[in-house]
Amino acid sequence: MTVVRVVEPMRAPAMPLVPAAMRAQIAGQADAVNRVHTATARRQVEAVAATLARAGWRARGVVRSGVPLAGLLAAVRAERADVLALGARGAGAVTHFLLGSVAEAALKHAPVEMLIVK
Repeated sequence: MTVVRVVEPMRAPAMPLVPAAMRAQIAGQADAVNRVHTATARRQVEAVAATLARAGWRARGVVRSGVPLAGLLAAVRAERADVLALGARGAGAVTHFLLGSVAEAALKHAPVEMLIVK
């Protein structure tokens, strides 16, 4: 079993009128946020993989960077997965309308069977 978490990187916006030193500082802060999010994701997938291993599964954790849906589908293909299991957070109706749902989009595009857990 492969436990995958896709971290969408924070990117500093283009700011051509902002002084270079300030742009560099903002970019550095975005990089720091990305490192924290990646480290947190790594701890989470390793904890889940360890729990699965204690239950007798062969498991490993993988952290990818990118757009969540594309990253998950790429992981499915790379791992030659048989099933994609996703957790649905149950965002509210307005959030769902504005942002969409990774789980819902995966249902439409996943090349394998899916299990969605709420």
